Amino acid sequence: MDVFISYSSKDKTWVRGELLRRIEENGLKAFIDFRDFTPGAPSIKEMARGVEKCRKTLVVLTPAYIESEWCELEGIMGQTLSPANRDLRLIPLLKAPCEKPLYIAALTHIDFTGSADHASSADHASSADHDLAWRQLLTALGAPPEPEPPEEPQRDPWLLVHPYPMPPNFTGRVAERAMLDHWLAQDASHPLLVLRALGGFGKSALVWHWLTHDVPPADWPRVVWWSFYEPGATFDRFLAETLKYLSGGQIDAAKLPGRDAVQALWRMLQQPGTLLVLDGFERVLRAFGGLGAAYQGDEEQGDGEQRDFNGRDCISPLAELFLRNVALQPGVQSKVLLTTRLFPRVLEARGGGRLTGCREELLEPMQPDDAAAYFRAQGIRGTRAEIERACEPYGYHPLSLCLLAGLIARDYEQPGDVAVAKRLDVMGDLVQRKHHVLEVAYDRLRPARQTFLSRIACYRSPVAYEALKALRETLEGSAGALRADLRDLIARGLVQHDARTGRFDLHPIVRRYAYNRLGAPGRAAAHAQLRDYFAAVPPPDKVTRLEDLAPVIELYHHTVHAGQFDKALKLFRDRMREPIYSQFGAYQVQIELLRALFPDGEDHPPSLGDEWEQARTMNELALVYDLSGQPRRAAPLYERSTAICEKQGDKRSLAVGLGYMATLQLSLGSMGAAEDNLRLRIALCLDIEDERKELIGRQHLGSLLAYRGAYAESETELGAALKGFEKRGDVQGQCVVWASRSLRELLRLRTASGSAEAATELARRTLELADETARTHFPVQRDYVRAHWLLGAAHRTAGALGKAERHLHEALERCRRINLVDYEADIIIDLARLSAARGAADEAQRLANEARMIAERSGYVLQGADVHLELARLALACGDNALAKEHAGEALRLATCDGPPDYTYKAAYDEATSLLARLASRGH
Repeated sequence: MDVFISYSSKDKTWVRGELLRRIEENGLKAFIDFRDFTPGAPSIKEMARGVEKCRKTLVVLTPAYIESEWCELEGIMGQTLSPANRDLRLIPLLKAPCEKPLYIAALTHIDFTGSADHASSADHASSADHDLAWRQLLTALGAPPEPEPPEEPQRDPWLLVHPYPMPPNFTGRVAERAMLDHWLAQDASHPLLVLRALGGFGKSALVWHWLTHDVPPADWPRVVWWSFYEPGATFDRFLAETLKYLSGGQIDAAKLPGRDAVQALWRMLQQPGTLLVLDGFERVLRAFGGLGAAYQGDEEQGDGEQRDFNGRDCISPLAELFLRNVALQPGVQSKVLLTTRLFPRVLEARGGGRLTGCREELLEPMQPDDAAAYFRAQGIRGTRAEIERACEPYGYHPLSLCLLAGLIARDYEQPGDVAVAKRLDVMGDLVQRKHHVLEVAYDRLRPARQTFLSRIACYRSPVAYEALKALRETLEGSAGALRADLRDLIARGLVQHDARTGRFDLHPIVRRYAYNRLGAPGRAAAHAQLRDYFAAVPPPDKVTRLEDLAPVIELYHHTVHAGQFDKALKLFRDRMREPIYSQFGAYQVQIELLRALFPDGEDHPPSLGDEWEQARTMNELALVYDLSGQPRRAAPLYERSTAICEKQGDKRSLAVGLGYMATLQLSLGSMGAAEDNLRLRIALCLDIEDERKELIGRQHLGSLLAYRGAYAESETELGAALKGFEKRGDVQGQCVVWASRSLRELLRLRTASGSAEAATELARRTLELADETARTHFPVQRDYVRAHWLLGAAHRTAGALGKAERHLHEALERCRRINLVDYEADIIIDLARLSAARGAADEAQRLANEARMIAERSGYVLQGADVHLELARLALACGDNALAKEHAGEALRLATCDGPPDYTYKAAYDEATSLLARLASRGH
């Protein structure tokens, strides 16, 4: 055996507790009296047996040990087999200051006196002494030394915003690093490289090692490393930090429209010497952009072609604009590298393939040579052939090999011997084998440590030591036990530690597995505890940016996962709904928050105790789906909510739901049903005397009538709504009505009966009221998008093209910043018309195609009619009469809606009819 422990019974608490546990956790076999002495045998013979059987004798020196004759005898026996201690059989451990006997005093001891049993994490010197003493002891007893994180080369001029916590013993990847070198230095055709792989392939580790060891600072003096895995590391923040760095602090992105900020960054990349590395880019995509991304697996993305299509969209439209600029615009001499699980759809060329300046590389598993070198660096014993046989069943998957090495190094029977791998079940396919090695790694932990790991997995992001300390104390552990837990979990490859930030994290695959192993009751209990932890975080005095809500969102997350859905909903309503929906327009965040209340899926009601709250929540989720360009997901939620309200006889909620449903129906071309629902809403509001909801209904009805071409009736409804809002002093309500009046005038202009000057004045008043709402309450982002769009469109019709461009760009930037898809195609169509008016046919064609894609994906019928009209005009201008006829015919089909004479999209219907007649007169 490895070590015979000689100690005084007065010190048994520490010896039999922490000391024995730490020794055996490190794969060493200990011989100790209370457990290993043969019952009934003379103690002196058992002492001798322990000394003879073990390679080492460890004496725990304290005043009690010095006073004990039995301990003195054990110490002398330990020295007898090697009087000069040339083979270091006798190891003194000084636990407490004492006068050492001469036969021990001559030997170098391991000093445990400088570290208290429960050293505070704030006492860094004491903690460092404690760690050093344990490292010296375990190494002296024969345990493989714990690898230290590698020293990274200094790159002071670079902006390494989120340094990657590199695991020890990174090995090989020679071919991949050579590929990256070639791309960086010689591939001028592809300024953008996408390095793609599933989770656990080591994308981040490879690129970080390559960046810090292989990229020459002399050739690349400006480098940005940005990890989207970090909390709050949004694309907008990347843009701001990068511009500040590259401009030497001269550019403040907060003072620029988002589109201008992207253009500024693109212009900087036209100079050589800049490398941008965007790690974990899948977190910028819709598929991995939700609150549950930390627990999300790769296989969840394959659920149907449409889901994959949408899932690979960027959440931020600025991210899409940036990628397109880098991949398509000429003159980029710098380089951009993405690591990601999914390929961003914006980089796909129309008809297949990749955009011109984009190169994609798939990261392969480790090479056998690299795996063998890694295992040896981890202290695993065995021939190369034996190591390769052990690794091959796992497809040389890097994360699986890391866990396998941890299992072998920590094995109780054969620590460090590659033969341990033979005892693992390698049946089943590759995915099953990868899962199995993680399962075994988890199962080899002591139950308390399993629970601790699973509770760490409840955090969605890296966590500080103090938070883990509070978590561990609930499991009745000491600070020493916490350090032992973390040390063992890190050595096994289950936990990652970033020494620079002091934070601990789990690989997403490990997090997901450990989280699921906790079981539903255990997860609920853990989240309830974390809910209490975050509930103690004081709320901000004033919410001025979305990041201010981060602690509240974290509290909401743990409240939901604790199964306290009603409390979570109250938290959302009281502290988040208004700023998220109105102030910031963070529709995607609201979708993720509300979806969490549907644990059984959106085909079932949310898990709320009150049926009225279920209906209201379905309405709210449907609304943000609709605004985000997903009306097909919104419709069934509206229908089920309406059914509940009708069953309960709740006219107020029914009126709200009917209004939401009507706006969706209008966008999908169901004009008759939309009008019926709006008139029913108004009747219900009159019945229950809810004036504000009635006025909102009249405003929506006025807009619908304008689309139908019933302009006089439209103005009657809008006039009544405006008068009511003015009487109530409701500025925001007035803003929305003035927007509808401006839209009505723009539609009249298309039938030669409106006034460009009137449309401009109406839109200008809309923007003034949006500003007044911002001054008196807070800015409503949707109102600003609408106002700038209408003002830009009005200026275009009046021939003020410069003003039109400024307002339309502002509208699009604001629209995309909040993912307000239901206005996006309208704005882009007007930008296409603007480009056509300036003679920029190629740009007009590109914009029209982009608007067409949005309309088709979302099912927007009215916008689709306008898109095809513009495409028809562009085709006609190019002399392609056949294509013009095709687009005009499609525009007419879409604009027909529920049919003439009363339920067509009047302006588009008349324009399409006129265009087709014109083409027919030419013989087409």
